[in-house]
Amino acid sequence: MEERRYFQGSGGSRPLTTLELVDPDRVSRFRYGIVTWIDKDGFPFSVATDFLLSENGEILLKKPSAYPTMMGASVGVLFNHITGIPTGGYTDRRYMLVWGRVSEDKGFLKLHPEEVSEWDEKILPFDKLCAAAVPQGKKYLESLQPSIDA
Repeated sequence: MEERRYFQGSGGSRPLTTLELVDPDRVSRFRYGIVTWIDKDGFPFSVATDFLLSENGEILLKKPSAYPTMMGASVGVLFNHITGIPTGGYTDRRYMLVWGRVSEDKGFLKLHPEEVSEWDEKILPFDKLCAAAVPQGKKYLESLQPSIDA
């Protein structure tokens, strides 16, 4: 079984290209993205937008009406999918969260990925995802304990 992938930018002098960080085949399975950034007044702002992949696998976002406030800012683009089951519950859950910056490119906003995290329940079932998160959650709760005891 394939493991959950989590990638971060190289942190070195050579930036990663879109193809090295984001799998175009996986991102093409989503219909739209939700772009989130901090606006000029310091408040979080989110907007859904369509996207397409260039021949080179670059993510090109359709410009939302509020896009000028996000230029040069760090943005998060959430691609997600979930299918409801008529009798209750969900199936076919998956997401890809891409953090980076955007620049104008031929009428679109080109996303320059810096970090990516993703999950697909067909690769890693939800119960195994939760079990894998336990050590991280435990570490977080332990970090909070001193402030609780104070």
